[in-house]
Amino acid sequence: MTRQQNLQRGQQGQSGATGSLSGKPDPLSSLPKTFEARGVRTPFTTRPLRFARVVRDPYNKLVINLPGLSGGLGTYEMPLETMRQIFHLSVHDRMLFDELAPVSKPNPELLRRVSRDIARTGVGGVKLAREAARLDALENASRDTGQLTLVYQALRKLGGDDVQDMKITDLATLEGQKRARAALNKFARDAGAANQSVIDSLEQWSILTGPVGLATDGCSGPLRDLVAGLRKLSNELEEWSTSEMSNIRFMANHVVNGAGATYDHAVRWLRTIDRWSNDIGAVLVNWPKAEKEIERSIDRLWWLLDGWEELIARWQAAKQINRTEQRDALEELASFLPIIPISELEPEEYPFWTDIRVNQVMWAAEVRKLGSGDMDAEMVTRLERFREGAQ
Repeated sequence: MTRQQNLQRGQQGQSGATGSLSGKPDPLSSLPKTFEARGVRTPFTTRPLRFARVVRDPYNKLVINLPGLSGGLGTYEMPLETMRQIFHLSVHDRMLFDELAPVSKPNPELLRRVSRDIARTGVGGVKLAREAARLDALENASRDTGQLTLVYQALRKLGGDDVQDMKITDLATLEGQKRARAALNKFARDAGAANQSVIDSLEQWSILTGPVGLATDGCSGPLRDLVAGLRKLSNELEEWSTSEMSNIRFMANHVVNGAGATYDHAVRWLRTIDRWSNDIGAVLVNWPKAEKEIERSIDRLWWLLDGWEELIARWQAAKQINRTEQRDALEELASFLPIIPISELEPEEYPFWTDIRVNQVMWAAEVRKLGSGDMDAEMVTRLERFREGAQ
């Protein structure tokens, strides 16, 4: 069944729901209103905290949301400062806690950078440190290539006849850089650009768009790679589930459609960002204004994709083991896939995401019930004491 068919089926099944006006529970109450209300995926390694999200509450305090903890329906919410009282944190997680505690406005890019810095230290284990080093190398290479490519594209389009003989490799030489700067600064003067040094603007542009990169081969940033990973995950799970029992297929279908719908949203943001690269001259003529709009688009993409990187990695790891491990991974993906908030959805998408959310609440409770390995009896006791004290 296609995502469009699922969306239409959801509309038919829930179109009569009018929320509080009818006296019935509002079906949209299960969905986060904004990305900030959904919170930021927080990569703790302590098992019960694997799917934690950090949120700033209405009282301006950081709280941790833990879906389905100890088999309960819904989400546990507790002040960040109480975590050490309830959970035995690993050294990695204590470092992450210390970095997170003073943050005024957590966001996905910040959390990713902090967690990468901690991973490099090796406190989370050799595997985590090696993966951080591998990703650093890939991202640095694509960023450097992307920066050269962006300058070269600008040079070809805006530099005039005197530089049409230049190759991209010439930009790695001192003479080539001088020629490029002179040609582009001439364009800036002739066009009345806000920033006379176009090379400086291009450098700022390449740094800003580094997480996305360019659509050109070898220039893709981590966010663009993650968008491609969503499509790959959706296709793989759809094929994998064909030989499974109906209940597993039902669960897989939710992940396939959730990943696919997120991919559709992400592609729209990618196209918006890429359009700027197709009109380099207009961007450079008014760089300060363009910079703000590009930054906003990239920020939305960070929020949209937050949490998917770990889930895709979980599936890729399970693929290398066996069918049982793959089913376990599917349960986690179905239970904790990131829900797109109401602020980013069209009304016709509401039933689709409400259906996913309602099902995943029940799945999360099953995945994390006592005996699953996420919680032991002692930890449940500490959690209950905290809850009683908070009432």
